Amino acid sequence: MKLKTFRGRNMADALEQVKRQFGRQAVILNTRTATEGGLFGLGAKPYVEITAAPGADDLLEIRRRGIQRTRSVETRRADGAAKMNSPVQRVAKPDASAPLVSELGELKSLVRQLVTETKRDNLSGGSGALCEYYRNLVQNAVAEEIAQQLVDKVRTELTPRQLLDARQTRATLARAVESMLPTAGPIRLEDAPTPKIIALVGPTGVGKTTTIAKLAAQFCLRDHRKVGLITIDTYRIAAVEQLRTYADIIDVPLEVVMSPTELKDAVQRLSDRDVIFLDTAGRSQRDKAKNTELKAFFDEVTPHEVHLVLSSTCSEAVLMETVQRFRVLGIDRLIFTKLDEALGFGVMLACLRKAEVHLSYITTGQGVPEDIRVGEGKVLANLILASGRQDASKREGQNVASGA
Repeated sequence: MKLKTFRGRNMADALEQVKRQFGRQAVILNTRTATEGGLFGLGAKPYVEITAAPGADDLLEIRRRGIQRTRSVETRRADGAAKMNSPVQRVAKPDASAPLVSELGELKSLVRQLVTETKRDNLSGGSGALCEYYRNLVQNAVAEEIAQQLVDKVRTELTPRQLLDARQTRATLARAVESMLPTAGPIRLEDAPTPKIIALVGPTGVGKTTTIAKLAAQFCLRDHRKVGLITIDTYRIAAVEQLRTYADIIDVPLEVVMSPTELKDAVQRLSDRDVIFLDTAGRSQRDKAKNTELKAFFDEVTPHEVHLVLSSTCSEAVLMETVQRFRVLGIDRLIFTKLDEALGFGVMLACLRKAEVHLSYITTGQGVPEDIRVGEGKVLANLILASGRQDASKREGQNVASGA
């Protein structure tokens, strides 16, 4: 049986290659979606690979031979065991219907895949630039119902003639995506009495300490503000030492506290600061006891803003569970980290819409302080719409990676 791998910009493109090569009797054995190119994973080109065979008859013949070999081995083993144990023992015959059940399962999977592709084509209009943008959205982890809402909105705003213009279609779609992204803008120190207390919370491993260092460095070195740092992350000695190193480099005071009372005293000692950043220990979203413990700190010193730090590499389900678990702490902002590692940016759109919490910042790497920027709707819209054909998206992705 001759296997061949086909590569296309999307599933429909790859399937069309399969049909041209092997015809409608082709058997799909494997599909894979991946990306290539871009800068630090941003602006990468998505593609789909399909491994297919010429026809079902070849596949059935290979499977028939494999089943015969398996039966032969099983029979010899059973005969040997029968001779050793009892001359009257009987060898159980394999289920003759098993190969048919397996083939039916594979055929059902293929039909479901083709139906899904056909459904997507019908939903998004079937052809043209708008259809391709719809597929790009779905491949970039945007939920299908949201992608359809965006496409419908563009279709109502533009005339059929305007929809033929790929640039105008993309610009209208970008505005539609941007309108779905609630953003809070940067931290402002003028809207609260000093010192303004900014707390960062979130699960373990999302980059809270590094994000605080980036924010502190920007406010201190760029904005020439008096910054103070407090950490209650005494569970990890390495975290305290990491933050202390950053504090020494940018020459700002650091307080380490272990109880709500100590936190109140530390804030009092830093009362001459313009802004105080409060670093907290990473907690699992399922650890209610630890979140209750952290709330006791916040009850003693109420932060002016609580930013929930989330990793853009997580699935939508994990992100939404995390948001719900941390609501008890009064979160009012979201920070998405690790955009340089994300496979798709659509999960951020779904999370922001469902969580009803505004985005404040995004981070694109480990560099301090350069790999952080304000979460702007236009930037995220370009990332979400990114595809291999869109040079503007690629340039925007490079700007995000460079912190421009």
